[in-house]
Amino acid sequence: MTMRRNTFNRWVAIMAVLAYIISAEAQVAFRYKGVTMNTSRHCLLVDDTKKAKEKHFLFASLVDALTFADKHNDEDSLWTEIYICPSVYWMDNPDDEAIRRPNPGEGTPYALEVKANRLKLIGLGESAEDVVLACNRGQTQGAEGNFTMFHFLGSNVEAANITFGNYCNVDLIYPKDKSKNRKRRKDAIVQAQIAICAGDNYRLDNCRFISRLNLCPFVGAKHTVFNNCYFECTDDALCGTGVYNKCRFTLFSSKPFYTTDHETGAVFHDCDIHSKTTGIQYINKVSGPVTLENCRWTSDDPSLKIEWCKRPDPRHLCTMKDCTLNGKPISLPTPTEPLPLQLPPFAMQIQTDIIPGGWTLDCHKPKDTMDYDWQADNTRPSWGYAEGVDGAEGSWGMVQLQKGARMMFTPKDETAKVGNQECIVTLDPCKSAGQGFGSATGQYLDICIKFDSRSLTGYGIRFVRTPDYDHAVEVCLVEYIHGDIRKISTSERCDIFRRGCRVELYARGDTISAKVSNSNFPDVTHTLTSKMPSPNTFGGFHLQHTGSTGASATVIKSIMIK
Repeated sequence: MTMRRNTFNRWVAIMAVLAYIISAEAQVAFRYKGVTMNTSRHCLLVDDTKKAKEKHFLFASLVDALTFADKHNDEDSLWTEIYICPSVYWMDNPDDEAIRRPNPGEGTPYALEVKANRLKLIGLGESAEDVVLACNRGQTQGAEGNFTMFHFLGSNVEAANITFGNYCNVDLIYPKDKSKNRKRRKDAIVQAQIAICAGDNYRLDNCRFISRLNLCPFVGAKHTVFNNCYFECTDDALCGTGVYNKCRFTLFSSKPFYTTDHETGAVFHDCDIHSKTTGIQYINKVSGPVTLENCRWTSDDPSLKIEWCKRPDPRHLCTMKDCTLNGKPISLPTPTEPLPLQLPPFAMQIQTDIIPGGWTLDCHKPKDTMDYDWQADNTRPSWGYAEGVDGAEGSWGMVQLQKGARMMFTPKDETAKVGNQECIVTLDPCKSAGQGFGSATGQYLDICIKFDSRSLTGYGIRFVRTPDYDHAVEVCLVEYIHGDIRKISTSERCDIFRRGCRVELYARGDTISAKVSNSNFPDVTHTLTSKMPSPNTFGGFHLQHTGSTGASATVIKSIMIK
């Protein structure tokens, strides 16, 4: 019995030694802040200069390391730390020409979904610039939808000493190795995002966030803290629940927040903010609480003004204390004045029938938008009499209440032959920068004359957002033939599709022409002319809007048909 016990003990000792040897062999040593560390199940190393060895917890890509962390996340309640050696790590292959699309039933395409809880990402470089996590796709530029690098589903996530960059519209410059530099995908700025969170409790230390429109640096969590971080962005970009401590910002446009959380708001402590905007720098596009304490604003415009938003809501606590603008003290008053009266849209009755001598007000999905996922809905109104927003604030007229809003006028005598025809339409787009529509996803405004509302045949002008411009639309003449639409003129860049736009259409003989002007840009006029391939004797009118609503709508001020 004693011999058996001794034999068993020797086997236990041997197995322990073997386990120690195996464990030691499975470790990879590396240095962090002067301390030698070893890889383990909860300490992963990412190094793209070495051959990956998963059993040693060594990975050549961060995607593989995060996949491993996700796979083993539910095994215990310990934190998983992922250390990342200096390099540029692409979360999505920038050389893959395939278009990224959302999963079925979702609206946002992601490079990577991360489910793990209790996760730390730590850059091993001397500065945050040394470790770059990158993608370079955005709406209509390599993706269908607002492409986002990360979708974090777990809670308790931290990152330190890392650059997160969506280089769709920004050049990637990597000083440690110029061979890793990459030119931006396109100049036109589109929605190109970093990280959306479904969990809670996120902390970012000494990180950089680089993109332009819809930066989205870890947005969505109730509690997100940024310490000593840097941000580059344009509109609708920052985290509306964020607490920003000793952070730096470069703002390339006037509304870095769409809005902030209406309970917690966004808080800035001891931050440096540089504005590239001229005129007025707003903080929010839509009212929300903001606190700024001991912050230093700078601007290239010596006359820059800073305001909370266009319509501050006194219910939202906005405070500014001990802040400066270009070195001079600045203090914005906390909103107390009641908001200007803003009535809800007066919805116009749905009228899907074609009535001689009357108007058709309905929702319609044109044939050339069939590749885009939306449906015409004629169970609710498409038009309302309302005030515009943003660039059309204070402007009243007919406004789209849903995508696909259409209006048509049918002559009382449909058999009457009409020769020359003209119309004048005045409109105020809500997009103040001139891009007209929410994105370049088949979003346009067509205005037509010489139109037959029953066969959808006629001629007109189209304003359309394309991936080529972020502060302009393209304009061209179009022909409708039984609902099929084609261009009959070259397209021109148009920078005056903004408040005060006036559109004149003329059909004379076999020629269709258009003149686009704007009372706010008196020195700019667009004139387009084309022969009508198939002249007709119709006398109807047609207006079709396939853009988004709200801040992407267009206020139709007046229509004159002759």
